[in-house]
Amino acid sequence: MLANHLKTAWRNIVRQKQASFINLLGLSLGVAAALILFVIVQYEWSYDRFHKNYDHIYRIVTETQYENSADYNAGVAYPLPKALKVDMPQITAIVPLHATGGQVDIPGKHPENPVDKYSEQVLFTTPDFFRLFDATYLAGNATALSEPNSAVLDRETATRFFGSWEHAMGQHFRLANAIPLHVAAIVEDAPPNSNLPYHMLVSFPTLEANPGLFDYDPNNWNSISSSFQTYLLLNPAEDKNAIAKQLDDLSKKYFEEAGRNRILHLQPLNDVHFDTRYGNVLNDRMIKRSTLTTLTLIGLFILVMAAINFINLSTAQALGKGKEIGVRKVLGSSRKNLIIQSFSETFLVVCFSVAAAIGIAYLALPHLHYFSNMPETPTLLQSETLLFLCGTLVLMTLLSGMYPALILSGFKPAVALKNKISTAQLGGVPIRKGLVVVQFAIAQLLMIGTLVAVRQMAFIRNADLGFDKEAVYVVQVPTDDSVSQRVSVFKQRLLQLPQVQSVSLASDVPSSDNKWQSNFYFDGTESGDEIRFPTAMKFADADYFDNYTLRFAAGKAYAESDTAKEAVINETMVHKLGLTSAEDAVGKRIRIGFMDTWMTVVGVVKDFTPNSLREETGPMVITALKQNYYVAGVKLRPGTGKGTLDEIKNHFEQLYPEHYFQAGFLDESIARFYEQEEKMATAYQLFALLSLVISGIGLYGMISFMLGQKVKEIGIRKVLGASVASIVYLFSKEFIYLVAIAFCMAAPVAYYFMADWLNNFVFHIELGIGLFLSVVAIALLLAMLTIGIKAFRAATANPVDSLRDE
Repeated sequence: MLANHLKTAWRNIVRQKQASFINLLGLSLGVAAALILFVIVQYEWSYDRFHKNYDHIYRIVTETQYENSADYNAGVAYPLPKALKVDMPQITAIVPLHATGGQVDIPGKHPENPVDKYSEQVLFTTPDFFRLFDATYLAGNATALSEPNSAVLDRETATRFFGSWEHAMGQHFRLANAIPLHVAAIVEDAPPNSNLPYHMLVSFPTLEANPGLFDYDPNNWNSISSSFQTYLLLNPAEDKNAIAKQLDDLSKKYFEEAGRNRILHLQPLNDVHFDTRYGNVLNDRMIKRSTLTTLTLIGLFILVMAAINFINLSTAQALGKGKEIGVRKVLGSSRKNLIIQSFSETFLVVCFSVAAAIGIAYLALPHLHYFSNMPETPTLLQSETLLFLCGTLVLMTLLSGMYPALILSGFKPAVALKNKISTAQLGGVPIRKGLVVVQFAIAQLLMIGTLVAVRQMAFIRNADLGFDKEAVYVVQVPTDDSVSQRVSVFKQRLLQLPQVQSVSLASDVPSSDNKWQSNFYFDGTESGDEIRFPTAMKFADADYFDNYTLRFAAGKAYAESDTAKEAVINETMVHKLGLTSAEDAVGKRIRIGFMDTWMTVVGVVKDFTPNSLREETGPMVITALKQNYYVAGVKLRPGTGKGTLDEIKNHFEQLYPEHYFQAGFLDESIARFYEQEEKMATAYQLFALLSLVISGIGLYGMISFMLGQKVKEIGIRKVLGASVASIVYLFSKEFIYLVAIAFCMAAPVAYYFMADWLNNFVFHIELGIGLFLSVVAIALLLAMLTIGIKAFRAATANPVDSLRDE
């Protein structure tokens, strides 16, 4: 019996090729979009879940509270891991992680190149690292991390350094131009969905033997760096609240710095990938849970829209099935058999749609990394994906088939045989109009979200950051010691190049991911109680302000110096200090907490964006300190070509033959701040466009149904002299109301969610009425094109054909 139903369903699909194709197209696009979104969301949720101790791993993070604000840091004070072992011995494993960028020198593979240089992310840690985080050893074992000057490499890094991982075992190389290391173990590459994609692990005793080289101070409770983190493995039976209470007690015991209140928190490993307040140590591919919720809702919306299309088209097709259903009922078919027959047809269409969706998803798979954090070679058909497809097959069959099956099976034989199916017998137009309204509400919701995201990213790209970011080539420079003057010589050589306009040496560029903060004393007071907020620090030479076109509100730049004698502050600092004007700050004295020298404030710069536009501009102090110069900002003249960049590299390699050359343009590094938002804006554009296409298909189904009911009416109107334009207008005008109703549903929902999204940025666009009106205009245009084409065909048909059969 089932085989007969499927055979009949196949014949009906083949017989009604146009309607079947439209159904197949709408469902395929909807299922493909949902499948792609499922793959993305499932990948993001899978981060770190492959570790067997996933549910018992925690990171300790630091919250520093101020009078009216709080600062969140993934790092901890350097002595904390040892203090934990003393004060909280019940913890199963305590793993310190110190991340740093370092140059690696490998013996050259060719005689003319004695040393191959690499710039690598290095992670200092202990053998307990592999008690928390799973890894497959290809050679050696975890004890390698207990010995000084030993390193563990992953397969990819070992192969890159030494040609093959087998050959890498036991090889020697050098880190940071100073530390000899040997390869003591090799592990398989970490999966891409890891928040700790370790490539080079170096034993913690190596760090302890070279603290100054990597800014590691094991006795400093006051300094916190996000590069120094601590992970814990807790016993499953351990009371997490008790651990949190002990961390509070430990905070009160060790953090005694005046004017600050530091709190240590336990952060579960399953929060690390999603809590953007704290960030990550090696992997910056973070995402908020709210973003995943949004993507999930978009996938569900698109599936619902595809199902609505099927319902509208199937009920429209019912106009031509009246006699068939009447004959079946006369010959004894029960309503149950007709329902099974209808579901069989729906099931076949959905099966073909799912198969087509898999093909579409395979074609899209290599491009997913352009609008998500997916790797460039993701896997599609996994157990979770197959389960999703099976669930989608069942759900879409039920959603798409239930209403048409009930309607078609309810026809009365006498009416059906006469082919006198009325609107009421098809379930009434209002239901299908309501479905179209839902479709257009979803489409307009996505369109509004897309326009907001696109305009916000355009605002960011064109925003006035308070400095000139164009044509600045940023070169990483090694710091000079007390004797060496190479960085000054490098600057002078660059200034002699004809295409170089100016050069500045600094700790970092005006807008970077540096968030170095310090307490301070102002205007001669030695009491830390006077200061209730931290200040950001930048160290730069006197040319910094002209090089980046920083504008002064009062005073001037400080004189050239290698040490901190004078300082420049920003306008926010002036306001935070309670001063009346920028001029009042000039001449005052300020001292940074870790310095002994009092500096004179000689100028106030107008506020510029020091990090990203998501964050407020905080108080800042800029002063000279040559030992902290890590970058050279090279301002190039317009039209500068690659030849000048090669000359810069040649001068660097002549002065620093032992160092690896790293450089890039400032505007490109700033663009990376918003990479995640740019990707999401692209994703919204794609899926909003798809929702419009599916909405158009839905409208086509609805207008097909209506025109099918009014064939004779159109013929009579034409005979009585109605013009084509008047007929098209007659059947189009009511859809304007549907689009307007959909807009009234979508606009407040879109406003609520997009206003919340914009709140992630301190600087953002305003949600004006023009944006919403542009969306409703686009929706109306789409509706009129879709309906107009179909109505025009009906209006231009020969009225004799429509009136012949009575």
